[in-house]
Amino acid sequence: MQKKLEPANLARPGGAYSHGLKVSCRELVFVAGQIPVDKKGKIVGVDPSDGLRYPINLETQIRQIYLNVIAVLEEAGASVRDIVRLDTYVAVSAMNKYREIGLKLKREMLQGSEFPGATVFVNTLMITNALLEIGELLY
Repeated sequence: MQKKLEPANLARPGGAYSHGLKVSCRELVFVAGQIPVDKKGKIVGVDPSDGLRYPINLETQIRQIYLNVIAVLEEAGASVRDIVRLDTYVAVSAMNKYREIGLKLKREMLQGSEFPGATVFVNTLMITNALLEIGELLY
């Protein structure tokens, strides 16, 4: 069971999240940080034939990450409705583009679910050509 916590003396959150979430549960499932890698282990959204400074398709990477998250949830017998926190790490180089499309894709791929979390902009990620990583805790 989940209950959004939105105190009357706080402004409504500006993004697709809630101030807090009260959760009753018997077990926890922790999802490791997911990166934009397909089933074959290949980074998606990258076309190396474009030379050394090829463009990276952020939308493709975001969609792949959410597909990976959904696969882990389904393996645990859960769904996006069970997520209780989501943290997103975005490369600074993708910050403006992420602000433009990230929220839209989150709402679309996670079916409008709202829960606490954070978006953190970082210099780089562990995997070359990955512009973001997403991890969460659910019940």
